Amino acid sequence: MLVGSIRPATLEDLPRIARLVAQCGFPERSPEGWRWVLFENPDQGKSAPGWVYEHQGRLAGFLGNFVMSYRHGPDRFRIASGHTVVTDMRRPSLHAGGKLIRHGLSQPGVHGFGSLNNNALSAPLLPRLGAPPRYGRAGREWAEWVLRPERLVQHSLRLGSQPSERSFDIDFSGREQAKHFELRPLEDFDDDALKAIQPETRLTREIDLTRLRWRLADPDRTGGAGYRIAAVGGVPLAIGALAVTQPSPDRLEHAEIIDWIATDDGHGLAAQRALMRHLWRLAKAAGVARLRLKFPRHLQPATLRAAGPFLMRRHGHHPCHFQFRETALRDWRPTPGDADFFFAYRILPTHFKSASAR
Repeated sequence: MLVGSIRPATLEDLPRIARLVAQCGFPERSPEGWRWVLFENPDQGKSAPGWVYEHQGRLAGFLGNFVMSYRHGPDRFRIASGHTVVTDMRRPSLHAGGKLIRHGLSQPGVHGFGSLNNNALSAPLLPRLGAPPRYGRAGREWAEWVLRPERLVQHSLRLGSQPSERSFDIDFSGREQAKHFELRPLEDFDDDALKAIQPETRLTREIDLTRLRWRLADPDRTGGAGYRIAAVGGVPLAIGALAVTQPSPDRLEHAEIIDWIATDDGHGLAAQRALMRHLWRLAKAAGVARLRLKFPRHLQPATLRAAGPFLMRRHGHHPCHFQFRETALRDWRPTPGDADFFFAYRILPTHFKSASAR
């Protein structure tokens, strides 16, 4: 029989989820890491952390369900992102992936469901299930700054050390002054200060120290990720986060900007430029080959140019698909922190906590 069942994921499912994810070639994560992703999100509320598809007592598929909270004036919204769609490749006739996505789209209690980070395999499937592509060219592109061209050449010629043999550490604790702006760590600010960066005039992701600290609490990661804040007189105007990652075990590492929250008035735009230059310097000092940013067209061109010359790269597929249930969400302009990048990217072996035990 090809009839299976879908139910919410439980803590007991975590070892099987971790094994299925690894079998499908997705970035590896321990059961403890999956507990953090699925069950400790401060915004998850009563929404399922994800669902499993079972067939004849065996786990044949999994879909994660990551919820974030937003506000626009007095209105509050909950947006769910589907992530880590994996199925037992030995049983394609079950069509578990499509059934799980359809289940996620029909869930109650959220105002939108989709993905800002889906792969080329799911891109043709999502529109047929009710999540059309969004953001067009702006959603397909990323900006890339080449920091170590000599390493790119060495890697292409298979010279020098392999990516996994090096450690790329970034100091996120320092304090610097850049003209009028202070570049400071997250821990220098409290929740009252962070309110200055959440305007009521547009759709804004709700943030506080609990939410941001949770994003840095990955039990599988020992380093290579953190926040930096550009402020004036102790008032934050722009927040950015970096994580060191690599597309696959045999490719060069890069630093990815995994969060970006900023005010967009005159001072805020200047703060964004100062922060972008600062993140570039941190990545350069760490020795990574590249710095990357998703959704670059949602930032001012001057902010991108502040880090120097860059390339504009593009996916061959649409990575952004969403079904919105509220008209107010249709003008949403996401930034990297609105996706699952902070936990979806591959952790370098030198930053993977359980690497020595494998």
